[in-house]
Order: sequence, then C-alpha cells, then structure tokens
Amino acid sequence: MQFEEIVKKFIDDKRLEGRATGTLNEYNFRLTELGKFLNQEKINFKDLKGTDITNFVRFLQKKNQKSQTIKNKLSTICVFNKWAVKEGIIANIVVTQDYYPKITDTKRIRRLTDEELAIFKNYIDGLQENARAAFWLMMGTGCRVGEAAHLEPTDVALYGKSVYIDIHEAKWGSNRRIPIVDKTAAKVVWSYREGLTINKQPLFRLSKRTLQGYATAFAKKTGIAFNCHLLRHTFAALLTEKGVPMTTTQFLLGHKSLSMTAHYAQSAITDLSKIKAEI
Repeated sequence: MQFEEIVKKFIDDKRLEGRATGTLNEYNFRLTELGKFLNQEKINFKDLKGTDITNFVRFLQKKNQKSQTIKNKLSTICVFNKWAVKEGIIANIVVTQDYYPKITDTKRIRRLTDEELAIFKNYIDGLQENARAAFWLMMGTGCRVGEAAHLEPTDVALYGKSVYIDIHEAKWGSNRRIPIVDKTAAKVVWSYREGLTINKQPLFRLSKRTLQGYATAFAKKTGIAFNCHLLRHTFAALLTEKGVPMTTTQFLLGHKSLSMTAHYAQSAITDLSKIKAEI
C-alpha cells in the first residue's frame, strides 16, 4: 500500500469517528508534507525510524518553520503513527514527544491598544458593507477569519434581543453557537443580515484570503502590525479585562484547552489596584 493510500484510509477512519472537516484537512496537509519528505529521502513509511523523524524536524527547521508549528505537525504524525500500528501497517510507535522541538521562540502575545482598535474601527467603517460586517463580527465574537468567511446567512439568528452565530466544521471540531458580545458589532451584523438576499452564497460573499488582504492593506496604510488573528487575541484580552471567566472565553473562542485560552488572554492589561496591600 502506497503512503498516499495509507493517509486516505487514515482520513476516512477519522471522518467516521466524527472529526470536523477542518481537522481532517489539517491532517491531510501535514501528512502530505511528511509524504513529500519520505519520497525525497526514499524512505518507506513502514520502515520509519527515529532518525528519520529527527531528519524531518531538521527539514522543517531549514524551511524556517517555527518550533510551535513543527510541534503541531509532529503531534498529527504521532496520532497517525499510533493508528498505523493499531491497523498493523507499521510495527512500532516511532513518533513520540521526545522529538518535539523545545519552544524557545514564544513571545508574549499583544493585543491591539485602545488607540489602535479605534483606528481599525474607523478603517473598516469605510469598507464596503459586507467587509465591514465581517470584521465587526470578528471583533464581536473572536471567531477565526476562516469561520467568518464560511458562515451562511442562516447561521445568523436573533434570540430574544441578542444576535447569535452558528459555527460549523470549525477547527478541531469546535462547532458552537455563540453570541455577538459587542453591541455595535451585533447591530452592524444584524443590519447587514436583514438586508441580505438569501441564496447559496456565503454570508459575507468574501473569501478568507480577501479578508486577510484587507488586513494587510490596513497594516501597510497605518504602520500598525496587524493581521486577522490579532482580533482573536484582542477579543480574549478585552474579555479578561472585564472579568469574564476564562472557561467562558474558551468556549467563545472554540479552544480545545484552557491553557490555549490563557495564552491568548495574556496580553490583557492587568489592574492590580484591587489586590495590592497598603501599609
């Protein structure tokens, strides 16, 4: 059985287990990269050894990939390795955490300052209606840019006086129904949704790449270091500053672990005035 066939069987099995489409796509992308390496080095997957994993890590490092990115890829390959052993395709579990690169390049996450956020809001208010609504949605929910791009008109609904969105086929299976927690964002998105002609097109009629293009244009125009993902970090930080429980923020963001949410929220401006001791 060729490596590509093994990967396909693995993906099919994980689909039957109920893994989200986004997760399956990520699995396929990472394993395809491994397959290219094995083919380049003329290594049969069934004969995989620890030294091959070490060389694969070096291969990724030469491509200037970050340690966290490499760790994520090895995590997928580890799941694949265990599955292949269970299926009798390979004899031993070769990929373990021992091969994960040490994370030494992690920098403290920043959020947009209040001034930068005001400048960004002014920028998007000058965009066409669909792009404006998409960015307000991201600010008001912390959803991923890909999640915003894939929403359908029926995924936005009014429950009582609150606007909710239904996110399907999200990364790592983080499907969820969440409210738009910012009042202005809720009004902008609902106004756009009400005036929309319902058809088979996505809610915002914009691709993930197009939205990222607007973000790049904003960064170039203002000199502010910015990308769409920074809105998620800013969203998490602002909720933390308001005292929202971390578990609530975790659900809103669709994170697998609380530690990931804490990583996102670390840029919150901390007020120590209420806990400091005075003498």
